[in-house]
Amino acid sequence: MRPPAWPLSSTDETAAARLLDGIDVTGSGLGRSQLYGFHYLGWLLPGVQAWKLTDDLRYLQAFEQHLDDWVSQRDSVVGEWPGLDPIWYSLGTWARCRSLLPTLEVLTDSPLSDRVWGRLVATLVGGARWAYDEHDVFRHGNWQLVCATELLHISAVLPSLVESGDWASRARERISEHLLLDVYPDGGHYERSPGYHRMVLTALQTAARIDPAVAAHPRFAAMHRWMRELVSSGGWMPHLQDSGIEWPAESFERGGFPVAGELPPSTVLPESGYTILRGADVRAVINHGPHIEHELESHSHRAVLDLVMDGWQQPLLWEAGGPPSYDDPSYLTWYQSGVGHNTVVVGDQELSTDRHVEVDPLVDTGPVAVFSGRHRGYGVSQSRKIVMVREEPAYFVVLDETEATQCRTYWHALHPWQELRPGVYNTANMLLLTTTSGEQTVGTARRPVLETRSADYGPLHSLALPGGDLTTVLVPHAQPEPPDVTVEHADELLVRFGATVDRLSASTCTRTIGGRLSWATGWRVRELPGLLRAGHDINVLAKLTEHHLQFEVNSSGRCGLWIRSRGRLRLNGIPLDVEVEGEWAHLTLPYAGPWTVDAEAGRDG
Repeated sequence: MRPPAWPLSSTDETAAARLLDGIDVTGSGLGRSQLYGFHYLGWLLPGVQAWKLTDDLRYLQAFEQHLDDWVSQRDSVVGEWPGLDPIWYSLGTWARCRSLLPTLEVLTDSPLSDRVWGRLVATLVGGARWAYDEHDVFRHGNWQLVCATELLHISAVLPSLVESGDWASRARERISEHLLLDVYPDGGHYERSPGYHRMVLTALQTAARIDPAVAAHPRFAAMHRWMRELVSSGGWMPHLQDSGIEWPAESFERGGFPVAGELPPSTVLPESGYTILRGADVRAVINHGPHIEHELESHSHRAVLDLVMDGWQQPLLWEAGGPPSYDDPSYLTWYQSGVGHNTVVVGDQELSTDRHVEVDPLVDTGPVAVFSGRHRGYGVSQSRKIVMVREEPAYFVVLDETEATQCRTYWHALHPWQELRPGVYNTANMLLLTTTSGEQTVGTARRPVLETRSADYGPLHSLALPGGDLTTVLVPHAQPEPPDVTVEHADELLVRFGATVDRLSASTCTRTIGGRLSWATGWRVRELPGLLRAGHDINVLAKLTEHHLQFEVNSSGRCGLWIRSRGRLRLNGIPLDVEVEGEWAHLTLPYAGPWTVDAEAGRDG
C-alpha cells in the first residue's frame, strides 16, 4: 500500500460525538435524495479522525461497529429513484473511496479488527470494480468524472492488485475525455455550477497528484482561473445553478494557484454563460448560459439574463440559490424557479429549457460597461440591457423589454425593501429607482458568513414589480443612508447626484459636473454630439482635461473621424497635419484597433 494523494484530515470530537450513539446505518426515512448522500459514509469519517486526535478507543470502536453494520445491511437498502441503486452508483463509489481510502492508511496499523479491516478493503475494491465496469464509455456530467479520479486514486494506493493497471488505464482515458468535452474552454465545468465545478476540480486535484498529465493539462489551470473570476471581495463564489456558497481559498492552495491577483474590469465566460462587470467596490455576475441536462435531474435553474451583485464583502442583490436538500418541497417552485432570481417572469410559466439566448459583444469603454442579451425562453422575445457606470458615483441601469404580457420583474435582497416614495426602494446598501411600485414577499436563501467562511439559511426579501418593460436604476451605497439620487425618464435617462448629472441614451453616456463636461462615451456609434463624428460604428470615450480633449477610439477597420477642434491633432502621440473646416478637424484611422486622439480644445472649451 502506498500513501493516498491526501492524508486523513483532522477534526474535533464534536463531529464524532453522534457516532457514540446508535445509528440506523440503512438511512431509513431520510428522504429520496438524502438517502443516497447518507451512503457516501462521510458521517463515519469523524470516528477515525477523533480517535487519531485523542487516542480514545471509543471513537475507533464506534467506527468499527457502524462500518460492520453497514456492510451487513447495505444490500437491504432500496432507493426511490427508479433504476438507481443507493449503494452501487457513481457518486456512492466515488464518495466512499474519497473518505475511506485515506483511513485505510491510518487503520492498517490500528487496533481495528482484521474482520472489519477486511470489510473496509472489500468495500473499496468492490467500488473500484463496479466503477470500472460502469464507466466503459464517456458520458457528460460530474458523476463519471469524479468517479474516474478515485478509480485512478485507488489504483495508485493499491498498485499490487491484479486489476490496478486496468483501473488506471480506464480512469486516465475518462479523465482525458472529460477535460476535453466536460470542461469548457473558458475553464467552467459543463454544468455551470460553482459548487459542482469546485467538487469536480477537487477530484481532479487528486488525479493531478498521481498523473502529471492532468496537472499539465491547460483545462486544469483554466478551471482555477474560472473560480478566480467568480470569487467575490468577501472570498465566496455565488450560489448559481443549484450551487452552495463556495469558499475556494483552500482549493487554490490545494491546486498550487494564487488566491489573489488583479482582475480585469469585465470578464466574459462565453461557454459557461456568465459575464462579470467590476467596479472599484461592487460587481455584478450576469447569467446568460444554456440549460444543461443531467443523468438524473438538471442542476440548471429556470432563469436567464438574471444577475447577482455584491460589494463591500457582502451580497447586495441575491437569489434563492441551491436548496438545503433536493427533497425540499420548494426546490422546483422557489430555488430553481424564475421567481427566486433577479429577472423577468411571465405569468405562472417556467422558463423553457430551450432558451435561444443571444448575447451581443460586451462593450467596456472604461467608465461604462454595457451588457445586452435577449432570449425566447417564454416563447416570445425578451431583452435586457445592463449598463454599469463604474466611475464614482457608480450605479447600474437595467432596461427590460418584452413582447409578453402579465409579467413581473423580481429583485431580491437579504434585507427588507423600504419604499421611500413611489417607485423608489431602499434596502441595506442598495437603492432601487423605477417607474412603478411593487409587492413584497419573503423567501429563503443561503447567506455567506464571513467570520466562519460558511453559509446559513435566512430570509430573502423579494420585490415584485408589475410589467416586463421597465427601466430600473440600482445604486449600491456603502453608508447606511442612501445617496440623494433622482432619475428622469425622457428621450434620455437623466441620473442626477447633486451637481453630477449623467445623460444616458441607447448608445451614449455623458457626465457633467457643475455643468462642465467630465467625460462622454458611446458604443457602436457614429457620433458623440458636439464632440466627434465617425464614418463607421466605433466605441469611443472622450475626456476633457484643462487644455485638450482626449478620445479613446476602438474601430473595427479603417475609419474617418471628424473631431471638434480648432487646433492640432495627435494620433497615438504623433502630430498630424489635418484638414479643418470650421470647428471640425478631419483625420483617418488607418486600420482596425484602439487609437488615442488628442485635440486642443477651442477657446470656449
